[in-house]
Amino acid sequence: MSRRLRTPGAFERHLLEAVELNRHRAPLYAQLTNGQSRAISRSLIRYERLLIPVARWFDRRAEPYHRAGVPLLEEAFVSMERTPEWLPYREPSSYRPRLRPRGGRIAREVRRAFRQRGFPGAAAALERHLGLLATEPSYHCMLRHLLESTLRITVLAPEHDRLARELGLRSPLGISSRLLRLHLCGCGSSVRLDARAAPLQARGIALIGQDVPPVPARGR
Repeated sequence: MSRRLRTPGAFERHLLEAVELNRHRAPLYAQLTNGQSRAISRSLIRYERLLIPVARWFDRRAEPYHRAGVPLLEEAFVSMERTPEWLPYREPSSYRPRLRPRGGRIAREVRRAFRQRGFPGAAAALERHLGLLATEPSYHCMLRHLLESTLRITVLAPEHDRLARELGLRSPLGISSRLLRLHLCGCGSSVRLDARAAPLQARGIALIGQDVPPVPARGR
């Protein structure tokens, strides 16, 4: 009997696409940097792979909503097809980063805002930190991507909840809140990865920055 192939869910598919893209681009960066980027690329791919079992857990719980027409995770994760083209050089916004974001502090502030004021409160805290990062667009790229993704979750969560209730489904806010907390758990590792990439980014090698898609707060 032939074994039925499993179709990856939205979260897992996003990660698999990211792994594939970074595996393809890693040797291009390694050639540019005489191997200096190799360990950073490996770390990035390792983080993505480690998340795949967690992504499957979320995908299973989101599946009933997707079948009913609530695009819970399908809308939360943007397509990797939007990732910028690979270029060997991009003019850096400055010759070194001046901001020193603290991932743990950012995560605590957003969690506290979420406890006190729900998704709108978390969104306001995220927008404040993203505003600071916007002053140094060539740096802090992994943290920015993570916070943009988290902001998208906070904006979409009430809309998905309303749609689910209109369809007579159980509220999906529990899934959305867990997804928010999962993203915040990555703030510290994102800051560390960005710090390792910064010397290369200062040379115009846009490692990470051109390897993640822009994430709008809403819309496709």
